[in-house]
Amino acid sequence: MAFDMSRFGQSRWVKTHPGGVYTHGSTEPVLSVLDVRGFELRELFLIGLNDSCGTIVVPHESRAHEAATALEPAFDTRVHLFGNREGHDVWAANYTRRALDGTTLSPFITDLTLKDGTVLIREGRWVR
Repeated sequence: MAFDMSRFGQSRWVKTHPGGVYTHGSTEPVLSVLDVRGFELRELFLIGLNDSCGTIVVPHESRAHEAATALEPAFDTRVHLFGNREGHDVWAANYTRRALDGTTLSPFITDLTLKDGTVLIREGRWVR
């Protein structure tokens, strides 16, 4: 028996949707991408930090890989073990939006320059 995803829906900031889908934050763009790409919207907790990055938490590793596959190539994804809840492994797919040229943009810091004038991030892209 897998972890009951409804346990994530007990916060007043979490929205409950049909099929055991729970969301927190800015999630509409990612839910739309998942739905259009054929990922079944059931038994998941979607944490959207903003419209460019977040985490999809699911009860099985295979579902995490399916979510990651549905988001590629528009998003850079990483599947990992989220943790163990009540004796059950819970898996996650982290995602970060990619630019049209395939680079992964920083979803939080758009420009970063050191005191010595060295530019590290410009318009969300790491400067090499």
